Amino acid sequence: LAQRLDPMKTAGAYRKGYPEGLIVHFTAGHCDTEKDMISSMNWGKSQGLNFMGIGPTGRVYQASPLDRWGSHAGTSSWPTLGSSVSRYLVGVEIACAGKVDASGKSWFGKTYGGDRLRSVPARANQQAGTYVKYTTEQEEALIALCLWLKSNNPQAFDFDLVLGHDEVSPGRKNDPGGSLSMTMPEFRALLKQRWVQMS
Repeated sequence: LAQRLDPMKTAGAYRKGYPEGLIVHFTAGHCDTEKDMISSMNWGKSQGLNFMGIGPTGRVYQASPLDRWGSHAGTSSWPTLGSSVSRYLVGVEIACAGKVDASGKSWFGKTYGGDRLRSVPARANQQAGTYVKYTTEQEEALIALCLWLKSNNPQAFDFDLVLGHDEVSPGRKNDPGGSLSMTMPEFRALLKQRWVQMS
């Protein structure tokens, strides 16, 4: 499923020997080519972070084994997990500029427009504003990755723990926000529906 890259730093073994869920991120960086995703992963490695990646064409990147966790969510918490959710949930960074200003300008100065943008009201996890969209290929790859992770260890991986960074770090983070075409509760419901259809 994934293209292997040089290993990123890990901090320990998952308590169940496998991720219990997943955190959806965006890179908040350049996102036009697969090289942009690889650059984000190389930057993460230099910072001592650990995450999987999805490039603009839907290519999935993996840089560490799935029995070991590493930092990706920072200060975070979830009711059933407590704090520091990186210890339990694998991070997936999706190459995407993320939230932009009303004119489509990103924090790093590039302006996006047209059908690359989506404006959303405040709803569920989504903070109101304008976002660069995940590509269709990225969304399909994210769904496939979640289903694949579940199929490998259905006892450990829980769709209810597929969360947005904005859900575990509210007010501090805004990803995936409106970059994803649905709210995170809707995304979890879709995963459960697809899983039933596969069974």
